[in-house]
Amino acid sequence: MEPEHTPDARVNLHPQEAPERQTVQTGLGMLRNWREGSAATAIVMALLLPFAIAWHVSYLVAIVASLLVAVTLAIGCHAARERRLTTLAIYPELARLPDLAGKRRRLVSTRTRGALADGLRRTAAPTQPPRRFDCCPVLGDRVAALRPELLALATALEQTPDPDPSSVALIHELLTNGCSPLYNPNIPFSELEATIDRVRSGL
Repeated sequence: MEPEHTPDARVNLHPQEAPERQTVQTGLGMLRNWREGSAATAIVMALLLPFAIAWHVSYLVAIVASLLVAVTLAIGCHAARERRLTTLAIYPELARLPDLAGKRRRLVSTRTRGALADGLRRTAAPTQPPRRFDCCPVLGDRVAALRPELLALATALEQTPDPDPSSVALIHELLTNGCSPLYNPNIPFSELEATIDRVRSGL
């Protein structure tokens, strides 16, 4: 899976403290409200579209533009919320949040664990195939030093019947966050080792 590029210079994948619960709930609620409001707007614009075709062309242009903006905003808010939920799933202290329950169940599904295991094996491959749009290449020296550990994690991820969702979320962040120690040379190698140790303890 392709890493997601983020503007942060570094990211802590071995967190010590969870974010404040009320702040988390407020942020998630805001994204949910924006998503639902945008979706409702898109539905209204879609219902008005047949009437706009019969009206003046300027009405049609305005309604189509509003529909596109609403759909784009709804998709963006949904993607941002899902990304935020995956990041928050790292913290066991937040496991009881209602918004996180579904995300944590999806993370430990057979399908998700299989996809992450495949990602670990591709990352650990001795030769990394060139990717045209990959702006965050894997740090080969770090992969070489920890190749057995990465392959062992892939096997454990597939075979563990009830893995810790926080550990699975941590693997997801490790593989997909462009600022993780797999991609960012500014983060110490010890951070990657600590992350792998924490994941192993949950599998």
